[in-house]
Amino acid sequence: RQGKKVEPETFSQVTIFFSDIVGFTDISAQLEPQYVMNMLDRLYTKFDLQCTKYKLFKVETIGDAYMCVGGLPEPQVDHTRRVALFSLGAIRAANQTLVDEEHPHLGYLNIRVGFHSGPVVASVVGSLNPRYCLFGDSVNYASRMESNSQKNKINMSPQAEQALTEQLPGIETRSRGPVAIKGKGDIECFFLAQSEENYVKVRDAVTMLTVRVDSEDLEEVCETYTWQQNVTRSPKETTPSTFQGLNRFVGSFRHAKRATL
Repeated sequence: RQGKKVEPETFSQVTIFFSDIVGFTDISAQLEPQYVMNMLDRLYTKFDLQCTKYKLFKVETIGDAYMCVGGLPEPQVDHTRRVALFSLGAIRAANQTLVDEEHPHLGYLNIRVGFHSGPVVASVVGSLNPRYCLFGDSVNYASRMESNSQKNKINMSPQAEQALTEQLPGIETRSRGPVAIKGKGDIECFFLAQSEENYVKVRDAVTMLTVRVDSEDLEEVCETYTWQQNVTRSPKETTPSTFQGLNRFVGSFRHAKRATL
């Protein structure tokens, strides 16, 4: 807006989410455009609330496609698990959203979900209505994960599955075996199990920091912990022990802060 160029920034590891609505073409053929817009508005409002809740960055919506990302513009040690929880919540939200509120017999929405973890370059593109855009093969990869997903399923690349299980040991994923991915060949993809137990595991892990650290303290905690442990914030170098250590450090930080009050 000020006419200044934004330098491209490289992120070594983020997690990119895509979703689309199953049967959207048929829905659009049945409904008048204003009802399609109303349907998308109701769905995306729910998605936006979830995005804000888990501190993900909404990139864009194109038609029935929704794209967001974890791990930028600020690094997050648990970006993949945040996206996993968002994915679980997105399916629940869609399944509770009527296609048309005036014609409930048309039923509720179903979506396909996919996500991938990898590097991207981000920058603001253009000068008229400038947008913060992501570039790199990881974006295409994540899109392929969504297009090769199934109704109300969460499809993950092997890189995303590895990142998720490292950030959350014990999370349940299910191998689909080799899946033919356009431009990639046969790739072993994974579904994220959608049991209530799995949902609670991811939810509790994601909220562990937010319920124990005031928002104004979070940056101080991460910076102090990073300095004391002499580790980077690169998710590639973040191990389960690093994340668990951060949680222990959070507890001691809060205890020390209370003692000074």
